[in-house]
Amino acid sequence: MADTKQLKQAQAVFHSLCKFLDSDDWHYEKDEEEMMIKCRAQGEDLPIAIRIQVDADRALVSLYSELPFTIAEDRRREMAVAVAQANNCMVDGCFDYDYSNGSIIFRITTSIRDSLIGETALKYLVYCACGTVDHYNDKFLMAAKSEMTCDEIAKFIV
Repeated sequence: MADTKQLKQAQAVFHSLCKFLDSDDWHYEKDEEEMMIKCRAQGEDLPIAIRIQVDADRALVSLYSELPFTIAEDRRREMAVAVAQANNCMVDGCFDYDYSNGSIIFRITTSIRDSLIGETALKYLVYCACGTVDHYNDKFLMAAKSEMTCDEIAKFIV
């Protein structure tokens, strides 16, 4: 359970997040009690769903973006290669791949423990996530639908 200091810190970050989104003309839904925001962006090819959670207990800001498709059972092995290859090339964030149901979620976090992060850091978090998801989501979809081998996918994803 977060103490009063952690809660105030998290609330300040949540308000900074809303302020940045407002200043960049984002349309979003917010839940102040849960300190969560849901919004969408349009990538070059596919929509990008975004959920941002400020977690006072863990002192984290976490952004999640679930890809708008799932991987068919017969292509899940190949997609494991694709996701691993993409994650190997990333500096910030990662794709979480659930082999059991074929879902892929991009995740990026930043700590707010004993610090306040400003709008610039929050802006980086959001736009880095959008850029990364937009870069890979259509490649993942193509790899999932085509008959590429694991080696071909590994070369294609880079």
